[in-house]
Amino acid sequence: MKLSDVDLLEALERPESAPLREMFAMRRVTRGQGIFWPDEQEDLVLVVKSGRFRVYLSYGGKEFTLAFLERGDIYSSHTGAHVQALADGEVLLTDTRAFRRRMTDLPEVSSIMVRVLGQMLRSTFFLIEGLVFRDSNTRLASLLLEQAERAPAPDPGDSADLAGMDVAADAPARHHATPSRSVQPGSGQIIRMDLTTEQLAGMVGATRQTVSTLLNDMIRSGILERVGRGVYRVRDMDRLRELASA
Repeated sequence: MKLSDVDLLEALERPESAPLREMFAMRRVTRGQGIFWPDEQEDLVLVVKSGRFRVYLSYGGKEFTLAFLERGDIYSSHTGAHVQALADGEVLLTDTRAFRRRMTDLPEVSSIMVRVLGQMLRSTFFLIEGLVFRDSNTRLASLLLEQAERAPAPDPGDSADLAGMDVAADAPARHHATPSRSVQPGSGQIIRMDLTTEQLAGMVGATRQTVSTLLNDMIRSGILERVGRGVYRVRDMDRLRELASA
């Protein structure tokens, strides 16, 4: 899930936020690079300028993905979680204590931070609710639905752009692929997960085999279409919503 709908970059770009903006240093990161670790010594605030990141827990060789960070999202290094880049990007970093002191001088930014914290808390409760009260199929459908609803409106050119994508990583699932079907009204959104099946399984608290089976069931039934490695097209949004609310 995405932790917040608030774009902090927009607030930092305002003239009155110049003193706060000047505190940040930009760092370029590459796909797969770790940004924060549980034993992180520095206490830093991170704002995503570009790219996509995942926040996850790791224990005994197992991983559990908690959230995605995208443009404008803010996070801190003292949470005890890992933060890893899913794509090349840029982040803004500053010391947490200095950020806190300067923020109190800017009521506009303080107000935005209250909204960010409120949405992060809501997202955390939503995650806990899913793990406790929903089965794997519902959790997976809810995650896919959230990603689809955040995706840009379908572009007719997407089909051509995606036609040549590498699907080698999903080769075992090709036997379950269905011929192209018509896209239902209100559907057609492209979901780019940027996760392996194992990472996706960790995000919904299921095994890799279970998630692979559930995805193939959605493909066979015409809800999804696999168009690339970790990329799916929603063919029937209404049925995806039904699965997510089951």
